[in-house]
Amino acid sequence: MDTLSEEYKKYQKLVEGKNINPQTLLATDYLNHFNEIHMLIGMIADMPECLEDILEWEALSYQDHFKYSVFQDKDLAIEAYDHSPERYKKPFEDCVAEMDELLLSTIKNVEEAIKTEDKDYIAFILDGYTPSMERLIEQCSHIINSTETTAPQDNIDDFFDADSGPSDTNDQSAIDDLFD
Repeated sequence: MDTLSEEYKKYQKLVEGKNINPQTLLATDYLNHFNEIHMLIGMIADMPECLEDILEWEALSYQDHFKYSVFQDKDLAIEAYDHSPERYKKPFEDCVAEMDELLLSTIKNVEEAIKTEDKDYIAFILDGYTPSMERLIEQCSHIINSTETTAPQDNIDDFFDADSGPSDTNDQSAIDDLFD
């Protein structure tokens, strides 16, 4: 693991006590962008009048979502995103791309099914869509809320520093410090 960048460490401190994960520097509030449309699509079979609201949905990047959000720490969420480690950001962005693709294709299919008033086709679409979307939302939530425990590289390097040689300082408490 690379030494944690000073900017990353800075943002870890800035997000403490906020609704932004200090490990990933990502906020679960972004999932509201998907949860709301997911709920509307789930109601479409019984409430086809929801189609108008569904058609207004558009894919938004993480930054754009917060730009238009009422999230209290939206500016910090936008800034911190740029410092999210690639090991979180890449899988997060891949998952978001999958959700966007699934939603856009489902919206198109639902719109066609409603125009033809084919309730069986609507049910068929929802049967395929619902578990896939729920899996993706859960996957994205796990990425955002990662609680991966790692020791900062500096602590590991200090522990194994060749210049120090064997000493009493490399006792159990020093080992424990690697994982705090």
